[in-house]
Amino acid sequence: MSTTADETTAEDVDQQQVVLQTAPGGDNVDPVSDDADSAYGDMESETASLTSSIMAGRYENGRRYHAYQEGKYLFPDDEQEQDRLDIKYASLQLVFKDKVLFTPLENPQQILDIGTGTGIWAIDAGEKFPGATVTAIDLSPIQPTWVPPNVKFEIDDAEQTWTWPDNFFDLVHLRTMTGCIRDWDKLFTQTFQHTKPGGYIELQEMDYMGVIQPTSRVPGTSFTTWCTEQGVAARKAGVILRTSSSLLVTSLQSVGFVDVQVHEFKLPIGPWPREKRLRNAGLLQLSAMLEGIEGLSLRLFTHYAGWSLDELKVLLAKVRTELRDSGCHAYWPVIVVYARKP
Repeated sequence: MSTTADETTAEDVDQQQVVLQTAPGGDNVDPVSDDADSAYGDMESETASLTSSIMAGRYENGRRYHAYQEGKYLFPDDEQEQDRLDIKYASLQLVFKDKVLFTPLENPQQILDIGTGTGIWAIDAGEKFPGATVTAIDLSPIQPTWVPPNVKFEIDDAEQTWTWPDNFFDLVHLRTMTGCIRDWDKLFTQTFQHTKPGGYIELQEMDYMGVIQPTSRVPGTSFTTWCTEQGVAARKAGVILRTSSSLLVTSLQSVGFVDVQVHEFKLPIGPWPREKRLRNAGLLQLSAMLEGIEGLSLRLFTHYAGWSLDELKVLLAKVRTELRDSGCHAYWPVIVVYARKP
């Protein structure tokens, strides 16, 4: 895939917002009929059934933030946040039809997983490629102890200078790191340097400006406000929560990657799609949002945007009400991009 684009600034991204919201991820997802809202009434029981294997009864009060480089880590890393990450992973796997990797790799030897979080993708990759060594890094030591023998977790910052050998990795993988990376060009430059010729980078990213599909009977005003204000606060913290295929493709090509491929998806928020697979994905994502939206908001809104805690709680209550409404057809644009080093 060959794409050229002018250098894009943060302001340009804002101007692209309307364009990105028209049809990211392809055609509209078919919603259920108006009289098929029972899933919302049974949400708690269905969610418990779908998430029992990943929740593992981990509930704690309070929020904990990672202490590494104060001001850089904007979101909690406590068990409540870990549950949200695990549920989000499960919802994305439903959207991806259980694909662990889109890159056409057959027998990788060295894999790097950046921002591994709770380590689920790294574990899945280790099981899929038993002959590979999977090195998974994160700022927080929240990964499990019992893992496949070919998976190892390390505490490291991918935005610092890499110490691995040049031309070392067959694959560098990132998932939902939008909002965590401050300098994508630097990251991609280091990735290119440390990837073997013929190796790949794969990004599985979400654009955090949620979209209200035209089929929605609810305008989603509060949800849209939350996404917008969160983006404003994030920019004050030095990160951008927006992404797009064109931005990622242009940046990858600028450092030398070729054969860039793009796949776009929609991750529903709520069990409003007609298709069962997407309906279950939406149910999981709704659960993740209802439980995790406070953790995603607290530091950004109160520390960087100057909101009071009471003001934030009012907005979050309105967002939860909208997302619980069966007439609200909201979704996250999801972008998978992979590219090869010549």
